[in-house]
Amino acid sequence: MYNWPYGGATRAVTGSIMGQTLGYLALFLGIFSVASILGVGLGRAGLWIGLIAIFGGTLMVNRAVARATAALPWGIVVSAGMGILVGPVIWLTAVSDPHLVLSALLSLVLAVALAGAAVAWIPWDFSRLAPLLMVGLLLLVFTGLLSWLIPGLTGFAMSPVYNLIGVGIFTGYLLVDFSLLKYRGMMFAGNGAAVLMATAILVDIVNLFLFLLMLGRRR
Repeated sequence: MYNWPYGGATRAVTGSIMGQTLGYLALFLGIFSVASILGVGLGRAGLWIGLIAIFGGTLMVNRAVARATAALPWGIVVSAGMGILVGPVIWLTAVSDPHLVLSALLSLVLAVALAGAAVAWIPWDFSRLAPLLMVGLLLLVFTGLLSWLIPGLTGFAMSPVYNLIGVGIFTGYLLVDFSLLKYRGMMFAGNGAAVLMATAILVDIVNLFLFLLMLGRRR
C-alpha cells in the first residue's frame, strides 16, 4: 500500500525481481520479528519511535526506489518501526491467549495464499482496486478516530464489523500488491522496485494480522 502508480501495469515482472522481492520480504519479516521483541521493553516511547520510523521510512523508500542500495536501509527502518510499534500487542496477546495468535497466524497464511493464487490464476489487474481501497482505508481510520473522541461511538473500533472491514481492506491490498508484483509497469525500471514491493507487502501482512487478532478477540 505505497505510492504506486496504480493503473495500467503493462509489463510482466521478471523472475529475478520476483525472487528478489520474496528475499527482501523474508529479511523484513525477520527484522520485524526481532524488533517486536525490543518493542515490548520500550513502553510508551516505542509508540513514537515506531510511528516516526514507519512514516519516515515509507516516504524515503519511495524516493529511493531507483537503487536497491538506497532503498534497502529505509525498508529496514519501516520493518523495525512496525515491529517496535505492534510488538507489545502481539506479545501481550501471545501470553494471554496463545490460541488466538495461532488461529490469526493460520488465517493470515490462508489469506496470503488465496490472494497469491487469485492473482496467479485470474487474468485481471487487481491494482485497479487501489483507489477504492484507499477510500475505504481513509474512512476506516477516520471512523476509528471518531470512536475514541465521541462518547456514543466509543468502542466501535473494537467491534467485529470494524475489524472485519479492516481484514477485507488489507486482503484487498494484498491482491493489489501481488498484482503489481506480477504486472510491473515500465515506470519501475530502477532496481529498488523489489525493495519497495517487499516493504508494501510487509505492511499489508502486518496490518492484516493485527485486524485478525482484534477480530478474534471479539468473537
